[in-house]
Amino acid sequence: MTSSTRMAIVAGISTVAAIAIVAGLAVGFSNGALTDGDAAGTDAPVVTTEFPGLTAPTGDPQLPSIARMAPAAGTVQQAEGPFDDRFQVDELAFDGATVSGRILVTSDVSEVINLEVIAGFYDSTGALIGEGRFVLDSDHAETHDASGPPDESVPFQVGVPAAIAGQASSAAVGVPVLVNE
Repeated sequence: MTSSTRMAIVAGISTVAAIAIVAGLAVGFSNGALTDGDAAGTDAPVVTTEFPGLTAPTGDPQLPSIARMAPAAGTVQQAEGPFDDRFQVDELAFDGATVSGRILVTSDVSEVINLEVIAGFYDSTGALIGEGRFVLDSDHAETHDASGPPDESVPFQVGVPAAIAGQASSAAVGVPVLVNE
């Protein structure tokens, strides 16, 4: 078999596959739009967007590891999270009123799009007494020079909630949300 014959066969198979895909997609469309029924009341196939037994998440993302920690008084620790292999925490500090640090994305070189840091605050016995949250805002993207290299470092600060002010003697931080290009 010559190479031109092989190429013709591959081209033919590709054309047949493309026609089958287009025909399959057309089954769920009527007059160019996906429908769940036509004027006669018959149902056409539609894309499923709800799944029985699957509940959509509500509220802010959490880190169960925050509740399991018990850092010693005067310390701040990193809580385990789903993205720990993609960043490092630098400059971690807690002064009794604010926990701060810097998240440095190490997985690749790309702009940080979305970041959330949860801070757990603990009393002198190591019991969790409250939480706070840092959410990356649009100011971070606006202050970055788009002509330079991507900014993979994000400073954060989380204040002790007013309801537990003066009671927090240690802290832990973790990252439940990290999105980068």
